[in-house]
Amino acid sequence: MAKKYIESNLTNLVRARPIIIITTLHPDGIVNAGTFGAYTNVSGNEIGIAIGKYSHTYRNIKRTGELVINVVSKKYAYAAEICGRDIPPSKSELELAGLHPEKAKNVSVPLIKEFVANIECKFSKELEINYHSFVIVRCLSGYIEQEFIANDGGLDVVKAEAIFNIGYPEPLYAVLSNPFLVEQ
Repeated sequence: MAKKYIESNLTNLVRARPIIIITTLHPDGIVNAGTFGAYTNVSGNEIGIAIGKYSHTYRNIKRTGELVINVVSKKYAYAAEICGRDIPPSKSELELAGLHPEKAKNVSVPLIKEFVANIECKFSKELEINYHSFVIVRCLSGYIEQEFIANDGGLDVVKAEAIFNIGYPEPLYAVLSNPFLVEQ
């Protein structure tokens, strides 16, 4: 098998996290929702997210220190596109997408009711990287639809039909199927 040597867009070779929509609050209390795919687990209770420093999401997180991570399923894939648009702060992406905010327990930011999993978070620290900032958040608590709980207590992304972006910036998504266990 021949391999092509490349030197740009190298992170496109390691795609594998479900798309998330982060909710925050604008200063006037309107719910902001932004779509993200560039994030990683940093520890058992921390997630690092690449966020544009000029985005509403970044400014809201820096102002309030609070956010909710919401995992998108196939049924609501259209919402990932709506929440990924540049919407003025006077409008809520949730309203435009026909989604409903639900009160969180530990932060003032609402979670998205229709989504399969949600994590309430607080800002911890950041590392500035050119246009983006790698924002590390501490996970306080979470919610998961009971029918999608995996054996380890986490989200079963196959059953939940969590969506993965496989063609950014083109809106090309996929769901995982046919999982297999490797015997040792």
